[in-house]
Amino acid sequence: MRFALDEDQDLIVSTVRRFVEQKLRVWAGDADRAGTPNADLAKVAGDLGFYLDAVPEDADGLLDEDYSHVIRALRGIELGRGCAAMAALLETNVEPSLAVARWGSEAAKSALFGALTAGGLSVFAHDFYGSLGVETVGDSVVLSGTLGPHPVVDGASHVLVAARVGEPGGDRGEPLLLLVPLNDDQVEALSPSCWRAARWGKASFEKLNLAPEWILARGDDAKQPIADVLAWARTSLAARAIGVAQVAMENAKQYGEERIQFDRPIGTFESLARMRDSSETNTAAGRLLVLEAAWQLDNGHPAAHDTASRARDFAVSTLATASIDAVQIYGGYGFVNDYPVEKLMRDARAFEVLYGLESLSRVLAVSESAA
Repeated sequence: MRFALDEDQDLIVSTVRRFVEQKLRVWAGDADRAGTPNADLAKVAGDLGFYLDAVPEDADGLLDEDYSHVIRALRGIELGRGCAAMAALLETNVEPSLAVARWGSEAAKSALFGALTAGGLSVFAHDFYGSLGVETVGDSVVLSGTLGPHPVVDGASHVLVAARVGEPGGDRGEPLLLLVPLNDDQVEALSPSCWRAARWGKASFEKLNLAPEWILARGDDAKQPIADVLAWARTSLAARAIGVAQVAMENAKQYGEERIQFDRPIGTFESLARMRDSSETNTAAGRLLVLEAAWQLDNGHPAAHDTASRARDFAVSTLATASIDAVQIYGGYGFVNDYPVEKLMRDARAFEVLYGLESLSRVLAVSESAA
């Protein structure tokens, strides 16, 4: 078994790492305080191949062969080390692009890829808690209720939605995978405490009629596509979470070396050293689990969906502990936004809420497959 990166992977990691060190980490604090990404993000990141990497080459994108989730996971770890909010923006077009290319109608492909190549954004949202009302009318679908809060909804031209037929908050029926075009008057911009620069929004619909060309899959035919999209999204989310956990420990280590108490660095105190070492061990293990999930996705492994779910679970738990440990090592300074770990602890919360509860999702998946 080979764990070393090949030349292409090593080049991508080093390139993204330079971008993170020279740009994202420099922009992160101001972007968080302003609640908006740096104005140069789209141009600089676009020049590096973000945004269109999952759009097919024949639609003026950059994808000319099978998509590599391993490469995405490797870059996601690096992006997480820079800024969780702007990392979410850089990764947001992947799920909609891959899903529409695989299962979308020609009309859906034309609409989405045309918007993205013109500089637009799209996002994937899982209506796990059933806040969106979905009604089937013949071959069409009618949406009511709300979607979100969710990152990137404010400013997205399209949202890829995994939902189930049913009233908001009521019993749910057959699954659906939809591409929903968004208008500005449907979206309310939000600014939560985590991922503040990720352009959060809540979309509200009142009897929005979606013609059949916007429906990628429905019923039993939608189960596998939705599971695929969730696995892609969960693996990417887990990779970025591991990156944030890494940088939390890097900051804690540096502060532990610089902060002197009782004539020695606080990082040498046994309790703090054990705390940091435990988080670093879990972060290293989480990185391996994320890359395993990505490898399974690339190779069509039957356990890929389950591994992606568990990778997301483990990575999010690791980040929650690591970010709190980092704040504890900083002491009172850890709660001051002049220091980086305060932002990292806030950002950890968003990783916990996106795409639903993993343990419940796994139980439901087993129950459905056995039915």
